[in-house]
Amino acid sequence: MWHPIHKSPFVNGRHAVARQFPYGSTTPCRQIQEILVKLGDKEASFVGSNNWIGAIELSYILDEYLGITSKVLTVNRGSEIPNNARALAQHFATQGTPVMIGGGVLAYTLLGVCFNEDTGEAAFLILDPHYTGGEDLKKIQQGTWVAWKQLGDSAAAGGPLFVKDAFYNFLCPQRPRTV
Repeated sequence: MWHPIHKSPFVNGRHAVARQFPYGSTTPCRQIQEILVKLGDKEASFVGSNNWIGAIELSYILDEYLGITSKVLTVNRGSEIPNNARALAQHFATQGTPVMIGGGVLAYTLLGVCFNEDTGEAAFLILDPHYTGGEDLKKIQQGTWVAWKQLGDSAAAGGPLFVKDAFYNFLCPQRPRTV
């Protein structure tokens, strides 16, 4: 089974095409593996495996295959994620690209941040790629597979959205300066 982080290149790639950036098309999973082997990040036995990749590996894929550079925001503890809401909101204000979240025990795609400057409260628009059902929008929305979440909320697949003592990498793809 593929880890949901493998779905993030497709989300980001589709976003790039939809925004008419010159990034090319989306990447099949085998090509992702082959690129990581070619770059020297993984051994040849990685191709065809079900091994997971993280935010850093995804940054290599976006750069090599689509020409998208990224910044990585590392948060050492899930409980500190709200402290980084201002920086993440700034990413959406200046770049507007989906952010892949890797770490803890699950991966997500961040689609937006609601940050209150006065109170410091934050909510995160999370696309949870662990959904495996059909394309039933009502079921997806009722299941909170795409929803505004706060620290302490549960993931749609169960368990905490962010594990308080786990680290997280937020992969923030950057738009080309020429567009």
